[in-house]
Amino acid sequence: MNNIEIKAAIGEIPVFSRLKEEQLIRLAEHAVVSNIPKKAIFFSEDKSSQGMHILLSGKVKLFKLAEDGKEQTIFVFGPGEPFCLCSVFSDGKMPANLGALEDSKVLFISPAEYEKLVHEDPTILMSMMRVMSRRLKEAMDMIDSLSLKQVPSRLAAYFLSMEKDGLVEMDISYRELSKIIGITPEALSRAMKKMSKNELIEVSGTTVTILNADLLNSCSEGFCP
Repeated sequence: MNNIEIKAAIGEIPVFSRLKEEQLIRLAEHAVVSNIPKKAIFFSEDKSSQGMHILLSGKVKLFKLAEDGKEQTIFVFGPGEPFCLCSVFSDGKMPANLGALEDSKVLFISPAEYEKLVHEDPTILMSMMRVMSRRLKEAMDMIDSLSLKQVPSRLAAYFLSMEKDGLVEMDISYRELSKIIGITPEALSRAMKKMSKNELIEVSGTTVTILNADLLNSCSEGFCP
């Protein structure tokens, strides 16, 4: 990507929506865009990197690996989302691994350049704090689901969190969803079939339609039919 393309891409990122033209130009001159091939590991717990990272295109996932090799997906990020936020404010050591689900492009901004932007426009820092607060809440909700809830309740909670106008568009594979929920693909398939049979949801390809939001909400609290 050339500087003009990078500037245009930065201008579309919500966290930088208030930047002035000269700021966008300067940022484009100092930013670096990297390509991550599908299935490649971008960061790991053994590798550190300081700076701000924002996904321009594609899809990446943050995940942990247990001693037995079992993978637990923590977050899935889409275009426009900042990730590896700890590398912006700390020594850059990663608490998890980050890999590409699709061929992806990542924008990197050095800590020094990010600090200049924050001094010029503190709203950027506030935007980042809002993102971090949301991520913290999502992480706490995941811990609650994985440690205290049975499989159907975890799945119901996930569908409710992703629902828009009664629909959940599955932009990840069911195998990746099983890693998020913390179950096997077979257990996920059984749970979805049971929910469909009990008319909580209807599955058509990659679209999940919520048929009974009240029942699904009760299921997320542990009262599944």
